[in-house]
Amino acid sequence: MFIDYHVHTSFSDDSEYPMEEVIKKAISLGINEICFTDHVDYDIKIDHDIFRQMNDEEKVRYEKVLNVNYPDYFKEIEILKNKYKDRIIIKKGLEFGIQTHTVEKFRN
Repeated sequence: MFIDYHVHTSFSDDSEYPMEEVIKKAISLGINEICFTDHVDYDIKIDHDIFRQMNDEEKVRYEKVLNVNYPDYFKEIEILKNKYKDRIIIKKGLEFGIQTHTVEKFRN
């Protein structure tokens, strides 16, 4: 089996690759299974629910340091899993970055 379990999309700030285009490319390469693992880096980036509450000035400052928009991310994965179910296995995940000084905070 040809598998890639470390795939980033436009949901991460280090990629501009639309999720469906990733899937089409994987299929064209003969990949049987992929797992989306877009970035979540707490204490470095902020979540979209916090971002939505910011004023316009704050949003400009923070728009490049956002964690995955979880509802949109998981919704799109489910839609595409169903659309391409006969051609590729699509799994969902997150690349969870943690800093050593925040470990205790996230254990709680």
